[in-house]
Amino acid sequence: MPIRPRVRGIVAAVTASAALVAGSAGVVAAGADMEFGRYLATECMTCHRAATATSTIPNIFGLSETHFTQVIKAYRAKTLPNAVMQNIAGRLSDDEIASLALYFSRTNTP
Repeated sequence: MPIRPRVRGIVAAVTASAALVAGSAGVVAAGADMEFGRYLATECMTCHRAATATSTIPNIFGLSETHFTQVIKAYRAKTLPNAVMQNIAGRLSDDEIASLALYFSRTNTP
């Protein structure tokens, strides 16, 4: 889902503020923003909110940032087969993937 320039500017300002607050503690990873991830996750929720132990849709809540990032980048590179996920991941930038990874790693339920 493309983001309008004004929204992107607001998100950038929030990210910069969070980075200043985090300081040298490294709490906020470069390019990752929790609120931006929450915003982007609304599209993911369409399918992944319904994930169960017996469904073919995986539960992505609570995944580590590293694992989430690797999987989404593999879909983006089309090395993992799933036309829907390849299409969605193909539209995501590295910063958007990082923000989604941060959000899902810290969110255990839909």
